[in-house]
Amino acid sequence: MSTISTSAPRHTGGSVSFGGVLRSEWIKFRSLRSTRLLLAFAFLAVVGVGTMAAWLRGVIIENIMSFGSSGRGSGVDPSASKMTLDQAIELAKGQGILLYNTPIAGLQLGILILGALSVLLISSEFGTGMIRSTMTAVPKRLPAFFAKAIVLVVVSYVLTLAAAFVTFLISVPIMGAYGIELSLSMDGVLYSMLMAGVYVAGVSLAGLSLGTLLRSSAGGIIVLVALFFLVQIAAPLLTLVPGDFWKYVPQYLPSVAGGRMLEIGETAAYISPLSGGLIFLAWIAVLMIPAIISLKTRDV
Repeated sequence: MSTISTSAPRHTGGSVSFGGVLRSEWIKFRSLRSTRLLLAFAFLAVVGVGTMAAWLRGVIIENIMSFGSSGRGSGVDPSASKMTLDQAIELAKGQGILLYNTPIAGLQLGILILGALSVLLISSEFGTGMIRSTMTAVPKRLPAFFAKAIVLVVVSYVLTLAAAFVTFLISVPIMGAYGIELSLSMDGVLYSMLMAGVYVAGVSLAGLSLGTLLRSSAGGIIVLVALFFLVQIAAPLLTLVPGDFWKYVPQYLPSVAGGRMLEIGETAAYISPLSGGLIFLAWIAVLMIPAIISLKTRDV
C-alpha cells in the first residue's frame, strides 16, 4: 500500500532569480481589481481633459482671430478687424497656450493618480504586513524594490503614451474645425508625447520611493501631492523676497523642471528643456537613494 506525503516542500536555500521576482511583482500588480480600475480611470482622465483642452484652445484661437484689438501690444496691427490664424496662434503662445502639447494637456491628473498608485504599491504591503512575506522570499530586498520600479515605469510610460496618442487622434478633428492643423509633424507634438511618459514614470518612481521611506499610504500621498502640486502653487511667493536669487528658485522645483522638460525651444529667463530634464532626474535620485538605503537597513 502506497503512502502519500502531506509535508510541505522545504526551502532549499536557492536564490530567487530577478526574472522570477519581476514576474511575481507583475502578477501582484495586475491581479488587484482596484489597480486596474485606477489605471482605467487615469487613462480616461488624461484623454478627457486633453479633449476638453483641444476644444477650449480652438475656441480661444477663434476668439483671438475675431478681435484684432486683442493683439494690441503684441506686434499685431490692432486696426485689423481679423487676424490670420498664424498671428492668433503666435499671440496665444505669448499667453502660455502651446498648441503642440494639447495631447498631454490632461497629464496632471495622470500624474496624481499614478503617483498615488505607486505609493500604495509598497506602503500597503507595509500596512498589511505582506512586506514580511515579500522580503522572506527575496532576502536581499533590493531586487523586490527594483522589480516594483520596473513594473511601475513600464506601465506608467505605456499608459501615458497610449492616452496621449488617443487624445491626439481625438484632438485632430476638433482643432481642425477651427482651422488648426494638429499633426505629428508639428514641432513639439511627438516630442512632448514621448517625454510625457518619461515624466509620469519619474513621478511613479518618486511615489514608490516615498512609500518606501514613510511606510504610510496617507503620508506618502500627501508628500507627493505637496512636492508636485502644492509647492508649485506657493513658489511664486518667493519672488517677493528681496534678491534676484529667489526669482529663479521656483524653476528648480520637480514639477516646474519636469514641465519644462516637456517643452521645446529656449525661453528667456527660464532653464532649457535639457536642464529641466536633468534637474527632474536629480530629484528622483534624491528620493530613490534614501528609499533604497532605508529598505536595505531598516527592519520590516
